[in-house]
Amino acid sequence: MAKWFEKSDKDKEVAYLLLEKGYYPEACFHSEMAVELKLKGILVEATGAIIYTHSIKRLLKEVEKVKKINLSDKILDCADYLSYLGSRYPEEEIIELGRSEGEKCVRCMEEILSIL
Repeated sequence: MAKWFEKSDKDKEVAYLLLEKGYYPEACFHSEMAVELKLKGILVEATGAIIYTHSIKRLLKEVEKVKKINLSDKILDCADYLSYLGSRYPEEEIIELGRSEGEKCVRCMEEILSIL
């Protein structure tokens, strides 16, 4: 599990650095990855199984069950925001992300990680 959490921490730090440098789409990607890896690590630790999804909301719902936490609407909105910011694959449509979107990604990452 430590590797999941270490990678999550690194992605979190990279998200901050990229936001500071003005690389907003990349900051969003690493914000999403930091949350996704932390959630998957928690689930692997609790159940021994990996859920193969990139949906932050789905992962949060599973963590909610095993950790007995309550998910606020704000957290679920952040999960939706991080999960649907664009394609992971260059040949698909790319959504342009600016400073405000990059900042929102990092805030959402912080909000979600703070409850785990």
